[in-house]
Amino acid sequence: MRKYLACIVLLVSSALTGCTSVAVQDASSESYAKEFNPPPAGWSGLYLYRTCNVIGAGFDKGLYVDGQYIGDSTRCSFFYRLVEPGTHTIQTASEFGENEVSLEFKEGSNHFVKQYLRPGLVLFGAELEIMEPDEIEEAKEDIKEYSLNANQDNPELNLDIWEDKPGKGSVSAPGNKDEAKSMAK
Repeated sequence: MRKYLACIVLLVSSALTGCTSVAVQDASSESYAKEFNPPPAGWSGLYLYRTCNVIGAGFDKGLYVDGQYIGDSTRCSFFYRLVEPGTHTIQTASEFGENEVSLEFKEGSNHFVKQYLRPGLVLFGAELEIMEPDEIEEAKEDIKEYSLNANQDNPELNLDIWEDKPGKGSVSAPGNKDEAKSMAK
């Protein structure tokens, strides 16, 4: 019985603490992202963040925009990306299959999507939630406490559906006002 209890304790502690590591952006880019400035002209902003929930804390989960891999999320972290105005699909890898949400991005507006993990049958499943207008201030307060993940664009990790959507997806957001001006369309 002790062996089983020890195995359960080890499994639970590794699932909660884990040992994932994702590169983060420099401090000035993180500071700029946390100002929540409007995106450059011709673009929409996407804040994609993962909660600080301890459930599944040791697991990183892939995130995609229209099938384009942007990186792995970790607990208490976020990505800031630019997308072309229009409808885009945000996906995350999950024990439950590919979970996704579609969102209409408006030019000049920032949009917020929350990722959180929940227990699954074997590991942890990832869920996505579009933040409604009355939830945006809460999302901003959360993000102010999180680390800005470095964008990990890697074409080799794109989903198959990316092939059908050339010109869509997202680009790394500006790290300061000068970059924002140069990215305006």
